[in-house]
Amino acid sequence: MVKRLTLLLAALSMVNLLAGCAQEQDNVPQRPDRTTQTVKLYFANEDNERLVTEDRQVVINAGEDKYTVVLRALIKGPENDNYRVNISPNTRVYGTIKQGDKLIVDVNDDFAQFGGSMAEILGVGAFVNTLTQFDEIDEVKILVEGEELKGPSGKARGWMKTFPMQAQTAAPAQKPVPAPAQTPSPSVVKKNVTLYFANPEATAVVPETRTISVPNNLSLAGYIKTVVNELIKGPRNTELRRTIPAEATVRSVEVRGTTAYVDFSSEMHSKHSGGAAGESMTINSIVNTLTELDDITQVQITVEGKPLSIEHVVMDKPMGRNAKMIRQ
Repeated sequence: MVKRLTLLLAALSMVNLLAGCAQEQDNVPQRPDRTTQTVKLYFANEDNERLVTEDRQVVINAGEDKYTVVLRALIKGPENDNYRVNISPNTRVYGTIKQGDKLIVDVNDDFAQFGGSMAEILGVGAFVNTLTQFDEIDEVKILVEGEELKGPSGKARGWMKTFPMQAQTAAPAQKPVPAPAQTPSPSVVKKNVTLYFANPEATAVVPETRTISVPNNLSLAGYIKTVVNELIKGPRNTELRRTIPAEATVRSVEVRGTTAYVDFSSEMHSKHSGGAAGESMTINSIVNTLTELDDITQVQITVEGKPLSIEHVVMDKPMGRNAKMIRQ
């Protein structure tokens, strides 16, 4: 009898111990795997004269660098059609290093491709201000491929504090500020380009003329990359439809003879809406846009180095202009 009672008490003690452990585990706070934060992204106004802000919610997954996530949202551009981003969509953020109240950001060389002095001031200012909005960040230093970002004078910009919102003074306080340019810099020229976007029925592509600013010493491959980036931005005419996913980027451009070879990131496939009509609009949009250039008669499109293959067509060779698909 005593033996049975002893065993029963031991069993009850074990049950209570396990229950207590389970309760303790239930009381341990669970670490969320993601957080949502509202931040301000800085862009330029429509006339590229001053900085403006746009509130945006960003999702930060556990283990992700907050500053990199916010910068990627900035690089994607504004949701407001009247705002402008002066940072190349091909910019990649390699990483950040926090040193007290200072932050170092390393980006690829696409970041330094600005369309003029005003675009540079506003682009750098937007980048810095987006980071210094955080209470813990007072100054920012930008590295391009590991080297300090240089200003128009050729000197390193060094540590930069928050930029004023007006473009004419939108430069670090410790540096001289150039007067606002009323005309394009001699090193920058304006060009009219014809871009082709899809009509609402996705049965034809329609031209849209746009004026862009580019360095006057830009290579043909660099100019083609700039033109394709304008295509990625989508049409300004609300009756037309975009033909390239907004998430896609241009990885490289090469010109051989009169053929342009354009390689896109994987988002050209993964973010594409698909369908035979959508595929046709994408191909005809790119090919007809680039064959508007005097030196280009054919275009080869690849994705991550492999032929474009969205739905039905494997584009394994260059294609020429298709005037039959154009509607005015």
